[in-house]
Amino acid sequence: MQSDVIIEFGDFEVTKFMDLAESPDFELLPTISNSTINKKLINSDVGSRVYKFEFMLYNKDWLSYRDTIISGLFSDSSTKKLKVSLLPNRFWNAIIDGESSYVREMESSSEVRVSLSFLIPDATAHANTLTTATAKLNEAGVLSMEIDYDGTVETPLNLKVVNNDETGYLSAIGVNNGEQTFLTQLGYMDEADGETRTKMSTIFAKDGGNFSKWTHATAFYENQNKKIVTNINRTSDFGRWLGGIPTNTTNNGGQWYGGADELILPTATDYCYLWGRAWFETGKNGQTGIWTLAFVDENNQFICGMSIEKADKVGNSATIYFLIGDGKGMSTICKTIPLIPSYWIPPNPYGGQGRDSNSNMFDMRKEGQKVTFFWYGQYYTFYIPEIASKKVKRIQFFTGQYNGRTTSQLVSRMGIRDVLVIDLKSQYWQDIPNRFPKGSIVETRKENGMNKIYRDGIATLEDLITGSTFPIIKPGKNTIEFYYSGFTATSPTVTATYEKRWY
Repeated sequence: MQSDVIIEFGDFEVTKFMDLAESPDFELLPTISNSTINKKLINSDVGSRVYKFEFMLYNKDWLSYRDTIISGLFSDSSTKKLKVSLLPNRFWNAIIDGESSYVREMESSSEVRVSLSFLIPDATAHANTLTTATAKLNEAGVLSMEIDYDGTVETPLNLKVVNNDETGYLSAIGVNNGEQTFLTQLGYMDEADGETRTKMSTIFAKDGGNFSKWTHATAFYENQNKKIVTNINRTSDFGRWLGGIPTNTTNNGGQWYGGADELILPTATDYCYLWGRAWFETGKNGQTGIWTLAFVDENNQFICGMSIEKADKVGNSATIYFLIGDGKGMSTICKTIPLIPSYWIPPNPYGGQGRDSNSNMFDMRKEGQKVTFFWYGQYYTFYIPEIASKKVKRIQFFTGQYNGRTTSQLVSRMGIRDVLVIDLKSQYWQDIPNRFPKGSIVETRKENGMNKIYRDGIATLEDLITGSTFPIIKPGKNTIEFYYSGFTATSPTVTATYEKRWY
């Protein structure tokens, strides 16, 4: 009897009340299936394996213990860790399989012979703990590590790279007994230190209701019939908003009258993106008013914009207009959308409920001749050759009232806040960080059978160069070399972890 052998399956100790009746048969190899064509090997496949165990149970209450075994072994149909104390440093992912038996040796005896079979789907034993290795600079100045792997099954090599200096790319090359096993490359070798590249850059960050970068405009260039006769309101309500006009404002002869503020970009851009939060909400039927946001070029000519207008003097109907310049500063309508400017969402994402539920965002972008507007989950794109060479220099925002109407008849809430402005193709920043900045952490892992790359804890495959393979080690001597940009002054710190595996 093998009374000193302990076998565990998940949390259940199989040998707690019974002993092995004979030494377990661990087999030498799993089932191997080979396929040939014309006496040439075309495929060799390693199948699963089954371990069978015979036990002797000594228990007067042998019949009730049967239920204990069943509940311990068969609580669910998932694989569990199978551990045998004869091999204390490894386990198998196993599941109960095939036929089992529970037979009394003699009618008068409380001795029961128990037969159990465990299916090992991957035919592989796994180490209980991970093994680690650290890369060092070798005599040739190459960052590398040597791993003498004494497992019998190749295993994934998980890498963690801590960048002690910025670099444009990272690569790892594995060799086992003179043959290349993998090549992993992240980023491009030709990325230069400080190279000027086209990229997005923030011109104005979200203001959070501050509006310190906004200044009062003297003219509104989308349509100069929108007369500026006062300063636009800056209220502290609901987190601070820009919009509306003082109650004592009067017209001076324009088709509309009101106020406007503007953001003046330090450098004009041909690729401008604006994101913000809008508010346009009536307090009662018959209110009127206008809300207009405009991109303006270096020559004060209108490029594109968005306007919300309510001319309905009786009910609660308004219209959203997407506006395009004609290349000469004139404004034309390219899209109209009806709007009921109520508190509720739907129909109004720019009402009070939209504001409270964080659903009142909008955006607008100009990319060469391409202009894109957002409304209610959908983008609308237009191509206008006349504005292709126009660069955005000013962003203007106007709110006001129609001629012949008073401020007491004005739409109750008109405004914007949290405005973000981005140059989509910035080329005026000279010191652009490389792909992997100093302090960044890059990891390659095998998780649930999937190859994964993490950059600073965020899963991404965007850095992986086509043709790359993920790191592995094979039985025997493995040499892994690591490379990075030539301008990187301090080499990264690279650690590896792997799980030993055996057939």
